[in-house]
Amino acid sequence: MRIAFWGWKNSFDYFQIGGTESFVRRLAGELVESGAEVDYVMYGSGERRDVKLSAMFNLRYFVRFKDVLEFLSNNYDHIVTIYLFPLDRLKFARFRKKQGNNIRFHFIYFGWPDFSVKRHLLFAEAKLFPYNGRLFCISKRQYQYLGQSSKNVTYLMPPVPEDYFIELENKPIHEKIKITFLGRIDPGKGIIDVVEIFKVLNKCTGFECTIYGIHIPEDKKSLKLHNWLKKQDEINYIEVERQNYSRNVEEMVKSVLKESDIFIQPYRKLSSTIDTPLLLLEAMASLCAVVTKPFGNISEIYGRSKFLVPEKDFIPHVIDLLKNTSYKEIIKERQRIYERNKRLDFHAAKITRIFIDALAGY
Repeated sequence: MRIAFWGWKNSFDYFQIGGTESFVRRLAGELVESGAEVDYVMYGSGERRDVKLSAMFNLRYFVRFKDVLEFLSNNYDHIVTIYLFPLDRLKFARFRKKQGNNIRFHFIYFGWPDFSVKRHLLFAEAKLFPYNGRLFCISKRQYQYLGQSSKNVTYLMPPVPEDYFIELENKPIHEKIKITFLGRIDPGKGIIDVVEIFKVLNKCTGFECTIYGIHIPEDKKSLKLHNWLKKQDEINYIEVERQNYSRNVEEMVKSVLKESDIFIQPYRKLSSTIDTPLLLLEAMASLCAVVTKPFGNISEIYGRSKFLVPEKDFIPHVIDLLKNTSYKEIIKERQRIYERNKRLDFHAAKITRIFIDALAGY
């Protein structure tokens, strides 16, 4: 079986760090392990080139959209679309129609636009220009929305590798409560809230707060916050390179989460990430208590917990919550999360099996 994950380069390039990138990278890696031949096919690159990751796994970079279609038509059994620009979607719909059933075309939905008009346009494409394969949804609300009009819909939770999951006895116990933010230095990710919370907690005994930040130089707000964090000395700040995925980066994330007692993820809007946040699942696999807001389907995934904090008065609520949280309560929360992980089962191997079985229907 030959599979292409395809779309605009900057939306899922193998070497970038982000939710979509990690999702596709892990799924592709597991598919290769299962015996499939997998390519990333990307347009929007500065040059045409190929990168061979293994005998069964290649990255194909193209400059222009129109240069890719002939290549796609001759090489794959299944083509899985990640993201295309709106006008390119129309061109690709014509291409799909021309191919008929020679190739099976699939789509993975990663987002949930804030505005209903944009949301309708995003999901309307599958109805106006039907795919002859599966539509994969990464959240229950996407699944329920699409399921009203399409029968070829599969719910696919973001995959988390086996080595993120730890046993209760292997989760460290510290003298101080270790609280971590790891993610983009972006107001939409709630970094300003994190800074305000950490400023207060750092004045209290018993806490160790750290920000692991990814900044985007082209984003002026992100760059300004990043530069300020580098200069200040109130909060421990560690920079993470966005354009530089490697096994070392993955190992760093696993190590950080394993050592963290509490992971804080205060999104101001869920549309700033994939609709089931991958870091939420990674933190759960690592048995971190997660302080977050009950946006989207987060509460259904994380389960009932005092660490799910309402959006209103978030900063004072979190400060009060954490000041009054004992280590005993954190250990109890770990036990609850451990049982929830077993019920949800979002191991990468399990998610890949769901994906393969969905493709096998065609």
